[in-house]
Amino acid sequence: IIIWKGQQMTRTMFRFTIMVLFIGSVQNLFAGGDRVNVRGMGMARSYVSSSKGLDAVGINPANLAIKDDTFTLSLAPVAAHAGSDFLTLGLYNDYFTGVETSEGRVGKYLEDADKQRILNAFRDGVGEVSADVAVRLVGVSFQIESIGGFAFTITDEIAGDIRVPNDYVRFALYGNTPGSVFDFSQTSGKASWLREYALSFGGTIPQPAFMEWLSIGASVKLVQGYGYYEVQQFNTSLVTSDNGMLTGKVSYLSRLAGADPTKPNSGFTVAPFGMPVYGNGTGFDLGFAGGISDFMTVGISMTDIGKVNWEEKIEETYADTTLVIDDPQVVANGTAIENSLKGKKRQGAPFSTSLPTTLRAGVAVQVDKVIGWMPGEMLLAADYNKGLADAPGTTLYGRFSVGVEWKLLKFLPLRSGVSLGGTARINYALGFGLNLGFFDL
Repeated sequence: IIIWKGQQMTRTMFRFTIMVLFIGSVQNLFAGGDRVNVRGMGMARSYVSSSKGLDAVGINPANLAIKDDTFTLSLAPVAAHAGSDFLTLGLYNDYFTGVETSEGRVGKYLEDADKQRILNAFRDGVGEVSADVAVRLVGVSFQIESIGGFAFTITDEIAGDIRVPNDYVRFALYGNTPGSVFDFSQTSGKASWLREYALSFGGTIPQPAFMEWLSIGASVKLVQGYGYYEVQQFNTSLVTSDNGMLTGKVSYLSRLAGADPTKPNSGFTVAPFGMPVYGNGTGFDLGFAGGISDFMTVGISMTDIGKVNWEEKIEETYADTTLVIDDPQVVANGTAIENSLKGKKRQGAPFSTSLPTTLRAGVAVQVDKVIGWMPGEMLLAADYNKGLADAPGTTLYGRFSVGVEWKLLKFLPLRSGVSLGGTARINYALGFGLNLGFFDL
């Protein structure tokens, strides 16, 4: 619980602040098919050179050429994630859990230094929140020794992210004091629900003399879009003069393709198959992998190259108005601001969006082949991933990761790792598996 010092904020602005943060953490619960790589998740998503079989799909299809099980069938893995680059565990513990007293935990009063620490947590004044859910409905892979590895997958990826200027939090912490200026123009958000049908192949090719082996792989994808939402423009600001007059500019444009899940009787449905399709597209992945020695492999890939064309049930919401309020009671009531935020609706034109194109590179070392006395088998992997398109399911901030898998007992691989960057700053990972021959968990 936080008790804020400062003026009372208007009810509308408070609701709007909560709505923005809520959208970032709840509505955008969705993206990133690479997270169904459960083994890679245990290694902090260090998987470009270390993944095999079905795990290579969506990461580096060239790894399908690496010798693995002859046939693999996955049982619908599901992955979910939520994170931000400004709400750290330290901030949460210091300001969102209260203060321990003899009468129990009570709200914490924030001094100005506390408020500034919260505001400074926003990278360049803007915070990013992302979350995702991915489900692989079907996954089958098999190898033909003389040709290479093949895979067919059907994966749902519901992806979203939102960018939030720290002026929302500054407004919440200080209120609209005389002489204050709040600029919300860097607000943006995107969310999409896509299903991809992917056919993947990886095979070896002639290698240069300094390499043990070299492979190339590709995936071809048919993409169906079940929904897309985007805040295209949000040129909104509030200025309070020295005498208390509030001047506000409200100008925004958003668009929705598909049924609105927040409206009753909108036709929005959730089902494994047979849902209405509002967009169609194509995409592909391309990757290379190679062995530098018998203990080191490298890989590089580019995934989700392509776009989706949205042509059905497109609706735009827009507003463009200016507010001048010189009555403090009207400001406190918040009705005028609330009405200006409602906007108007109109039919939108067809448009295209990019798939979450991502560049991936990695290296993996079989440590036990380098250190002879190492008990069991140990794999050390390091990756770099960076989004190349401003699309749901990826981020333009690069992410480094290092992961390890240790098979002290062959049937019980232990995994761990750490990643830096992306939308979550620092992530620690810990996982394990059970390799039971015919069945892996």
